[in-house]
Amino acid sequence: MDLIIMGCFMCIAFILGRYSKKEEPKINPIKTITKKPKKNNEGFKMDEATITMLENIDNYDGSGIGQKDVPEEV
Repeated sequence: MDLIIMGCFMCIAFILGRYSKKEEPKINPIKTITKKPKKNNEGFKMDEATITMLENIDNYDGSGIGQKDVPEEV
């Protein structure tokens, strides 16, 4: 019995939602970005500590062999 009542309510809600008056939203549309981001001619530069850390990750084999000391940042 409950299943029949719930089914009727769902059908009524669907019909009311389908044929209800649709209003335009009163929200301003999202403004698009017209400026292009500036690009560096030099590209992305990494400091020596980062380069050494990435080399250590590539050289890691489970032991400390082949690892380089990371220079301290000043």
